[in-house]
Amino acid sequence: MVEAELIRKMADDVASLKEQMSRIEIAINEIDQDIHREVNPQYLKKLEKIRKQKGVRFNNVEEFEAEFSD
Repeated sequence: MVEAELIRKMADDVASLKEQMSRIEIAINEIDQDIHREVNPQYLKKLEKIRKQKGVRFNNVEEFEAEFSD
C-alpha cells in the first residue's frame, strides 16, 4: 500500500511538472516572438528625428507628444 501511494504521489508530481513546463514553453515562445518582431519603420524615423534635435526642450509632455505623435 505504501508503494502505491508513493507511486501515485510521484505521478501527480510528474503531471504537475509537465503542466509547468508547458506554461514555461508558452511564455518563452511569446518572448521569442517579441524579440524577433520587426521594428516599425516610422518609429525608426521618429527616433532619428529625436537624435538630430539634441538639446531641444519641450515645456511639457503635451508639446513632446504633439511633435512626435502620428
